[in-house]
Amino acid sequence: MKNKTKNFFWVASILAMVSPVVAFGALDWGIGLDSSGNWTAGVGSEGSGAGSFGSNGGFALPGSFGLPSGSILGIIQNLLFWLLTIFGLAGIIGFVISGIMYLVAAGDSGLIDRAKEGMKYSIIGIIVGLSGFIVLQAINAWLAGSKTF
Repeated sequence: MKNKTKNFFWVASILAMVSPVVAFGALDWGIGLDSSGNWTAGVGSEGSGAGSFGSNGGFALPGSFGLPSGSILGIIQNLLFWLLTIFGLAGIIGFVISGIMYLVAAGDSGLIDRAKEGMKYSIIGIIVGLSGFIVLQAINAWLAGSKTF
């Protein structure tokens, strides 16, 4: 059994190393002449990070580098939104697991107590996380001079 597991992990690791080579085999690297006769260099077609040599022999990058065009505040707000979503899902999953533990306890007082504590801590965690989010929104509204948040 140990040998089969070892062989499985060897095959899985080799496939993990080879699969990017197969996936990038059909990629248009964007090196060569484009439709207008200019030399291009870089990954992808023009406008997706590929540079062009042009007719004067100099190398020029296009204006788009694939970076977000939003402000720092927008990026931080998106990050906080995703973190809050992950935090909420973790709290719900913890509560569901505690509920399953409570249902499966079948009279075991130790497991029932652990399930109740898990439910209590999941609820406390969600309340603390959401109150932190509300405090951040209130401070943002206060600093921005808004009347509501």
